[in-house]
Amino acid sequence: MSFFRCLLILIFVLLLSMSGSFGYLVYTIVEMQELPPVENALTTRIYDQNDNLITMRYVENRIEVPLDQISTDLVKATIAVEDKRFYQHLGFDLAGVGRALLNNLRRRQVDQGGSTITQQLAKNLYLSHERTFARKVKEAIYTIHLERNNSKEELLEKYLNTIYYGHAAYGAEAAAQTYFGKNAASLTLAESALLAGLPRGPLYYSPLINKTAAFQRQRTVLNQMAACGMINEAEKEAALAENLLFREPGEEESASYFVDYVINIELASLFNGDLTPVYHGGLQVYTTLDPVMQQLAQEIVAAIPRLYLDLEGKSQPQGALVAVDPETGYVKAMVGGRDYSETKLNRAFSLRSIGSSFKPFVYAAALENGLTVSTKVLCAPVVFDEPGLPEPYEPTDFGGGFHHRELTVREALARSCNITAIKTHVAIGREKAVEMAARLGISKPLSGYYSLPLGTVEISLLELTAAYAAFANGGYRVEPILIRKVVDASGKVILENRPRREKVLDEKIAFLITDMLKDVVAEGGTASQVSAILTRAAAGKSGTSQDSKNAHMIGYTPALTAGLYIGDDHEAPLGATAGQLAAPLWARFMDGALSDSPPREFTFPDGIIRVPLCPETGMHSNGFCPEPARWEYFIAGSEPERCHQCRPLPIWIRPLAPWLTGHR
Repeated sequence: MSFFRCLLILIFVLLLSMSGSFGYLVYTIVEMQELPPVENALTTRIYDQNDNLITMRYVENRIEVPLDQISTDLVKATIAVEDKRFYQHLGFDLAGVGRALLNNLRRRQVDQGGSTITQQLAKNLYLSHERTFARKVKEAIYTIHLERNNSKEELLEKYLNTIYYGHAAYGAEAAAQTYFGKNAASLTLAESALLAGLPRGPLYYSPLINKTAAFQRQRTVLNQMAACGMINEAEKEAALAENLLFREPGEEESASYFVDYVINIELASLFNGDLTPVYHGGLQVYTTLDPVMQQLAQEIVAAIPRLYLDLEGKSQPQGALVAVDPETGYVKAMVGGRDYSETKLNRAFSLRSIGSSFKPFVYAAALENGLTVSTKVLCAPVVFDEPGLPEPYEPTDFGGGFHHRELTVREALARSCNITAIKTHVAIGREKAVEMAARLGISKPLSGYYSLPLGTVEISLLELTAAYAAFANGGYRVEPILIRKVVDASGKVILENRPRREKVLDEKIAFLITDMLKDVVAEGGTASQVSAILTRAAAGKSGTSQDSKNAHMIGYTPALTAGLYIGDDHEAPLGATAGQLAAPLWARFMDGALSDSPPREFTFPDGIIRVPLCPETGMHSNGFCPEPARWEYFIAGSEPERCHQCRPLPIWIRPLAPWLTGHR
């Protein structure tokens, strides 16, 4: 060791002694058995149904990986530019310390340091970034113990998982993803050299802010690597010539409402309201999100016609859309408003009056209690009065009118007749619809008041959509699921959700409700605009609340159940019905969401028969009615008796009856 170096060490020791820290330094080195524990805040990553990254949540964007999952080019580049004698020293580079000390003495302030990788690691793990001699003493203590207790490879791994690279990225893995959208293991020499140059000035050398400075720094790193013999001139020039593609900063999250629900409802519930594990714990959260459906759902809600801007500058009306797999309950898409940046209120689980979207629950209960799809109910003025009512209840149809004739249950649902629904509700016992709604998944306690079939109750779009899934899947209640699995930073699975299905409705009744709801979206139904857009088998029900303040369209195909809500946050009238506003947008979503899926028909269950009905009597046609028969579905054993008013056919001509009468 030269005299100059010995002199530098002597000066450094004297300074430590004068600061009163030398004795403390020696004592601590001898007595300290282990380093203080370090708990770095790790990044939580949230994935879609295909395990592709949706977004991240963090205080410090840090993803820890082992050294063998970091490009060797980045390891070499870091050593070359930060500590080229890393493998030769035991934590302190005396030449570097000397240069820094002389410079600081010359300027009479602590301005520069000759910190090694181990010293930087000690500072990043245990200390602040203040430039004082007291902090340097502590840094020296931790440096000695880090070197004593870790191999060089372990030190490099810790360092490369700790150092700050700018734009909230801590560690090589987070930096590689932030700047290049790739893993640290996949970095090229050119990319590695650029990243290795960032810690000196993460903001100044950021290629997302100052490309000129970033590439100048990259050249410096590559020159250092060449000088150290880590690369040759040809490799250096090739790296300098490489065209680097950077990930654009500030990319908008593709599923803000969905992610918000996952974090603030689902994960908050998992951790009893404490979101610390989300922002510090490095969780891997695997969701049910379909990115294609989610993007389409956002476009559909954004396409809701704007009527005005409210005093807060929000477009009105607002809307929400939820899509659920009816077999699993997996939520494929969730949008809670036109624009998350404009309004973060998630209307997908806000309570809203659902209008006639409630009627299928009433008719499902009716079919369970002896009615059939051909049961006729008179649609005419009616008054309900009983003790306890503040005043007699006199319902009307939408717009205040009446059909003034008997409607079958099928017709009543297709035309959304209020009178027929309320009369049916009363006839079967008003508690039956309440019980049916609860069985299908409506959690809110309901009362069997007369107007319940009109959807005066407030229910969330998510819950209502999931309840309709039982009609689509043959009678199984499914619980909405947004998270498939949560894995902690150690790889332990702390939550795993599998589809939860419970048989709550006879599949034959589910089929009959579906068949009737197909008429709602067909020509003549209240949501007939659907048929002009969606050309596959579909069923659904529109619902317009009192004074047209809320519009719902809930429906399904065999593969997908979806619900769309449109409503003014300030309860201003929409000026149109759900069939006019929500139904066509719902159809556009379903058409696009299923564009890559072949059309399917609803499953025809055992125990359902198709019967020709006499148009005169509504009874089972005897084969020779005055007009062609109307065919209808029944649960076997519930079909009407044969018609006795129409003239029976002679035995010899009965085989030809279907062709003669149009009954085929």
